[in-house]
Amino acid sequence: MTDEQFLELADELALYAGDPLKFVLEMFDWNCEELRGKHPEPWQREVLEAIRDGLPLGKAVRLAVASGHGVGKTALVSWILLWAISTREDTRGILTASNEAQLATRNRAELRKWFDLWRGRHFFELTATALLHVDHECQQSWRIDLLPWNEHRPEAFAGLHNQGKRIVVIMDEASVIPQIIYSTLEPIMTDVGTEIIWCCFGNPLHSTGHFEKSSESFRIAGNAGISMHGMLG
Repeated sequence: MTDEQFLELADELALYAGDPLKFVLEMFDWNCEELRGKHPEPWQREVLEAIRDGLPLGKAVRLAVASGHGVGKTALVSWILLWAISTREDTRGILTASNEAQLATRNRAELRKWFDLWRGRHFFELTATALLHVDHECQQSWRIDLLPWNEHRPEAFAGLHNQGKRIVVIMDEASVIPQIIYSTLEPIMTDVGTEIIWCCFGNPLHSTGHFEKSSESFRIAGNAGISMHGMLG
């Protein structure tokens, strides 16, 4: 890729800063052999549109999405992460899941698949534990960590502040993540002038807990057994 092509691609990515759905539609070649005949499902579009529509409101975008297995949830998580890190400079974030094995195999494997198909991959690298900028001088301030939770050491999730920039937090299979992790992350919501996206995905396996409470807030959309609710601060 020439320097001119790099600059054109960087400018294109910047155009999608406020529109994750357009990012997904434009940054992958949906006519390539691997993706031919596939496209974002209506419910995936609704989540991306909810993020898009929530960004200009000046408040944290907080979504809880209850869904089953095999519906494209992990692909959607990958799209949101790739959009978030590449369309705003010095984005920081966390991806966590129900356990370390899922994070290392299912989530990272799906992220690797979409990373390799992504036109913006030249600007970033995916390691075993993080998605981060290729420039080593930027890697502490421009990164999303794949971080397993530990309720006995919740402080690992503390301090994720990024004043005036962007923060993204995604919890997969969020219903089994303990309350202490949510509580440790909650101060992120107070960052003034910061673009904050916090999405929780998972099966509602338990009748109590923070994921279930957030899912009771209000319905944004739902179809094919998938319900999406806004998480009110």
